[in-house]
Amino acid sequence: MSKIDTAKRLLNLASNQPGSFIKAAKYGVKYGLVGLHDRFHQELVLNDVDVPEDAPEPGTIGGDLTFSIVMPVYNVDVKWLSKAVESIENQSYRNWELCIADDASSDRRIREYLLLKQSDRIKVTFLDENQGISKASNAAAALASGDYVVLMDNDDMIARNALQELFACASVSHADVIYSDNDVINENDQRVAVLHKPDWSPDLFLSQMYVGHLLAFRRSLFNEIGGFRSEYNGSQDYDLLLRMTLKTQSIQHIAKVLYSWRAIESSTASNPDSKPYAQIAGRAAIQDYLNKRYGSGECHVDETENLFVYDVRYPIPEKTRASIVIPTKDHIDDLDAAISSIFEMTDYSNFEIIILDNNSVDPQSKQYFDEIQSKHDNLRVIPAHYQFNWSKLNNHGIREATGDVFVFLNNDVTIQTRDWLTRLVENALRPEIGAVGGLLLYPDGTIQHAGVVIGMGGWADHVYKGMPPVHNGNPYISPMVSRNVSAVTGACMALSRDTINQIGGFDEEFIVCGSDVEICLRATKFGMRNLYDSQVRLTHYESKTRDAKDIPEVDFRLSKAMYRPYLASGDPYYNRNLDYLSCEPRVISRKERMVREARDDMWVELSAIRPLSFVKTTRPVSARLNLLIPSVNQEDVFGGISTALNFFERIISDTNIDARIIVLDSIPRSGDVSKRFPDYSIIELGNDSDCPKQVVAASKRERSSLPVSANDWFIATSWWSAYCFQDEALRQQGLCDGIKTNPLIYLIQDYEPGFYAWSSEYVLAKSTYQSDVPIIAVFNSRELKSYFADNHISFEREYVFDPFLNKRLAEKLSEHHGLVAKRKQVLVYGRPGTPRNAFELVVESLRRWIKTDEAAKQWDFLSAGEQHPPVLLAEGRYLSSVGKLSLDDYAVLLSESYAGLSLMVSPHPSYPPLEMAAFGVQVVTNQYDCKDLSYFSPNITSLHRATPHEVSSALHDICSDFKSEVTCGNVLKSYLECPDPYPFISEIEDLILQK
Repeated sequence: MSKIDTAKRLLNLASNQPGSFIKAAKYGVKYGLVGLHDRFHQELVLNDVDVPEDAPEPGTIGGDLTFSIVMPVYNVDVKWLSKAVESIENQSYRNWELCIADDASSDRRIREYLLLKQSDRIKVTFLDENQGISKASNAAAALASGDYVVLMDNDDMIARNALQELFACASVSHADVIYSDNDVINENDQRVAVLHKPDWSPDLFLSQMYVGHLLAFRRSLFNEIGGFRSEYNGSQDYDLLLRMTLKTQSIQHIAKVLYSWRAIESSTASNPDSKPYAQIAGRAAIQDYLNKRYGSGECHVDETENLFVYDVRYPIPEKTRASIVIPTKDHIDDLDAAISSIFEMTDYSNFEIIILDNNSVDPQSKQYFDEIQSKHDNLRVIPAHYQFNWSKLNNHGIREATGDVFVFLNNDVTIQTRDWLTRLVENALRPEIGAVGGLLLYPDGTIQHAGVVIGMGGWADHVYKGMPPVHNGNPYISPMVSRNVSAVTGACMALSRDTINQIGGFDEEFIVCGSDVEICLRATKFGMRNLYDSQVRLTHYESKTRDAKDIPEVDFRLSKAMYRPYLASGDPYYNRNLDYLSCEPRVISRKERMVREARDDMWVELSAIRPLSFVKTTRPVSARLNLLIPSVNQEDVFGGISTALNFFERIISDTNIDARIIVLDSIPRSGDVSKRFPDYSIIELGNDSDCPKQVVAASKRERSSLPVSANDWFIATSWWSAYCFQDEALRQQGLCDGIKTNPLIYLIQDYEPGFYAWSSEYVLAKSTYQSDVPIIAVFNSRELKSYFADNHISFEREYVFDPFLNKRLAEKLSEHHGLVAKRKQVLVYGRPGTPRNAFELVVESLRRWIKTDEAAKQWDFLSAGEQHPPVLLAEGRYLSSVGKLSLDDYAVLLSESYAGLSLMVSPHPSYPPLEMAAFGVQVVTNQYDCKDLSYFSPNITSLHRATPHEVSSALHDICSDFKSEVTCGNVLKSYLECPDPYPFISEIEDLILQK
């Protein structure tokens, strides 16, 4: 913003709010000139954020969900009430109803106004006597008939796109509860504050009712828990949502300002002391929740020094021991201050301290170590004579520790709160919690750490860094409130032994920094959440300015890869409306965000071809089969990955040779491995293990190699896994101590260069078919094999198998005994992120059909395969995504859908049309080159020209003949009954066994 623009905005602000100049003077005194600029920047930018651009006109958006807006009314100024109702009437989404209960208002003008507004859409009930906010809200909710209830106060306003956004979120996520960001407006409808909230944060919710409004929830859930309770008036919404969380964790956040809370004299938005009884009611509601979830007397909640902020305490089993791990090298003064403060300021008695002496050279260090060990029988100094590696040191400490909870501390901290260790222990023991951290302050009293935000500063940083530790909840959550975070700093971090056993220790590929964040993010992948406890307070003597030159390049590289998903989508516990380049939470305008994104550095890399290095094994190995695969985690094992695992397991079963599954792209979860592969052990890359069945974690392969021998055979399942093998095999041929490599068994499940426009990936994918390394090709369809032959691509040996129905789907199909009941539902294989599935063409075809066929408006449209927002088709009809389903849920969807649409620009017959046809779905698909699936089943319409006109015409013909019950299983018999899908497999097995 230019100086002229700023001046204009300040003058405009002053004309509407004359007190602004007085405020400027106060800010100037309190914050200085820089602070004055920042403060006014916040106020000026407030009016720029989340204002809907080109919002649809009122009532122009339709949908199949009804929202019932519940509004209790009592003696409100009709001026504010009319504004509230008008904001509802102006909604772009038209499927709503307003349910009002007047709680015996004494102002007759309210009754007159409500009677005037009463209609089929605005339902009003008048209570005979004043019953209070909860009973009035229940009375209003009793009028509701919608799918979701939306709460609204009688003097507030909602944005024109509020219900439209709720519909979009509900259609995609099917959430039970949805909330949005909100702002505070004054009597002139001007925004004076804004709150940008994190995504669902259960521990923050137990500290503060941060959800507020806009709040929507399923009406069935509201009825199930019995509605509002009068004994919690003042915090009735808090109590209601607490009880809902006992029933569901399906809670979604819309990071847009959809609700305006009006600050008038009687409102808590203007004066938080106006309803002091709400503080007590909120505490009582939390305690009731804790009693129900954990049992009476197990947990308790306290009030804090800040209004409407609470502190939940959890029990600690007897004899729970904490192990405090402190790596150090000399710096005895710092270490002594840390150790002294622990013994002086810790009220938790059952702890030990493990000091890892990492090559101290100062003679005073040894003397100090001897003295403190003789002084404290619960302190040990462990020699750690190896090159500094923060992760390795802490893992060393874990091995030496005897405790149930590990607390990792820097040697330059001092303790400020006596219950710091108690709090860390009680929270780390909770099975749903991964890592726990606290509030760390610089020596000058400003904040050093109050939670890590991934993506802050382009990497990861500490929110509130450099700010005073004061309670301030605008435009983000206060630093003095405990909340869930993506990560906490390793300068003070607690994890339980059970957690470490489940997720593993620190990643030793990181040397100086990054592994504290990595272990936190890994915990989230195991379904845990991390916690910042604002009541745990330490002083950290780290300098405010750290020198990046001391950080190894590998830490930067690994961190960049780790942070990349968050750089694109944002930290779920922060908010996209806040400036990621500022540690101080500040609102960023839409214009400023666009300018920054345009300035961002370009990141260029071919991450798929990260090398997998080989090293000759040091021990004798008999025949062993290696499967190179992207993932073995449950949510990924479908389609091509499932086929590859079946093929691999068949060979292992027939030959009983050793087996390794080398996971290239994801971290294998121990729970998924033990369930699918009970006889396999997870082995870290580089470990030359003699275990006969291994799952090798190779997603982080920059610094480790795979031990191989001349008896190792490899199966590749994708072009990048084939490339990794071929590239290393050719490189090894040039080494004097080279490793003989056998032919690659290449499971070709599509023409993968076609996945990309002519590009780098196209060139590399095609190169895998032209390698000097001998290839045994196994095609998963005859059409695909023919396509390769027509394009003059051949291999040393070639085999082919026909598609067959997934075993679980076959079991579910057999339960129908040849007949399935259908509904008017079109199932789409919808993958907008995968160009070869022609999602845009699918959408245009559906739009054409709906616009040209009145009967199409009677049908529902569901998209499976990839989660995406609802897509407006026409006439208020949406294509709603169900995402990636379990096989059982997918079978249900196949069973009930009458028509299907699945396009694939590829010579390989996509699995979905075959599966749809087997379940009696009349499916439209496309031909490609030699692929024509009409032979497979009479249920398949295989179009030569898959234009919107041809596809919509085919859907019209199919759906005009709708039947509520059809036969199923009318496909090629070999697809359903496949006694041996791989009749050629014995030839490959003989090669491996060298018969």
